[in-house]
Amino acid sequence: MAHDHHDDDFMGSLTKNEALVYSALKSAGQPLKAYDLLDILKSKGVRAPMTIYRALEGLEGKGLVHKLDALNAYVLCNHDQPHQIQSFLVCESCSNVEEIDTGVSATPSVESNIKAVVAEKGFRMEAARLEIKGRCSRCA
Repeated sequence: MAHDHHDDDFMGSLTKNEALVYSALKSAGQPLKAYDLLDILKSKGVRAPMTIYRALEGLEGKGLVHKLDALNAYVLCNHDQPHQIQSFLVCESCSNVEEIDTGVSATPSVESNIKAVVAEKGFRMEAARLEIKGRCSRCA
């Protein structure tokens, strides 16, 4: 599912806590809430929720993780480069989440439509998150 695009070259640019959180998310292979991460990382000496939130914020800023509002959880990015519009399929039955690419195959793409509407309003977009809720192929 996820590419290993970020792995070796970027780990040096992370703080110790960011690296711990990234590794925990990678091992889990599924979205985790901040408190799940805290439980996992207690054994590594991470005790404060604030430490986890700061690390998640740092990783989000570097484009390595995304927050999923629907689940109030965090997931690794599976794209090779930073992207402005993050799109996820969120299964309401099993909570499986898949990051999808809305910008490549569709013409005109969802991504270019959103960017055009936003630009028309004179709004300077930093990022957008599209969470598509429903049932995955296994649950449907």
